[in-house]
Amino acid sequence: MIVLFGLAYLVSQLAILVTIDPIRSDLLRLQCFGFSAAETLRIFRAWQENGALDAYRAHFILDDVHWFWYAGFFTALLGRLFERRGVTHRLDWILVLPLASGLLDFFENQIQQVFLSTPDFSTIVDPLPLISTAASDLKWLLVLIYVGTTVVLLSGRKLAPRGPRMTGARSNHG
Repeated sequence: MIVLFGLAYLVSQLAILVTIDPIRSDLLRLQCFGFSAAETLRIFRAWQENGALDAYRAHFILDDVHWFWYAGFFTALLGRLFERRGVTHRLDWILVLPLASGLLDFFENQIQQVFLSTPDFSTIVDPLPLISTAASDLKWLLVLIYVGTTVVLLSGRKLAPRGPRMTGARSNHG
């Protein structure tokens, strides 16, 4: 599963990077700082004027499923690393973060596609950009946590020793 999801994620990521090349710097600004309708409109109108809006529209063909590939890849990879490195079960919540970030990504994409649904961008109204940007920023925060955890585990470090997992009745040993 790691290899399958990893290859799909890699191919998807590279194709998205090629597609968004004309808008790369503004796309990050839109995702992380496009809190208002005014800022989002400014970016969309600039893309429209320089002919780059088509690249933004086109990237959704890939990005609408991209979250599935990276969520699957990092969940499978972290699960394997947790098992091999003996990570404590108290940190199992980290295994949910790739899916959570993926769903936030999908939600953000849906809002952004609403913005593109009218030629005059009349659907870009507050507070929708704030909601979209908050979802994106939370997604990136989660990505930092689980990618950071992945890097630590791949480097051979241990997060915390795995203790015995209690199933059923509690032990009465002291």
